[in-house]
Amino acid sequence: MKTNQATFPIARMARLLGVSRAGYYAWLERPPSARAEADAALLRRIRTVHVTSRQTYGAPRVHAELRARGERHGRKRIARLMRSAGLIGAS
Repeated sequence: MKTNQATFPIARMARLLGVSRAGYYAWLERPPSARAEADAALLRRIRTVHVTSRQTYGAPRVHAELRARGERHGRKRIARLMRSAGLIGAS
């Protein structure tokens, strides 16, 4: 909705999507969840490992590197964060 508010009124988009205007604005003001903040911190560490490996490590190796450092995270979580950030290992 935020990207299209210059083209369409918020009220119309809210009605079409089945949400209330007040709910949309409340969502905008809501602080990020604890999980979102944890994902952002983990993504910073993932980027560090990825850059240190000269951008060759994919999710399995990044997972192994973080595991060797004593961090315990799921491989699929790391893969999801890398995919959303556009980080790709060399093949």
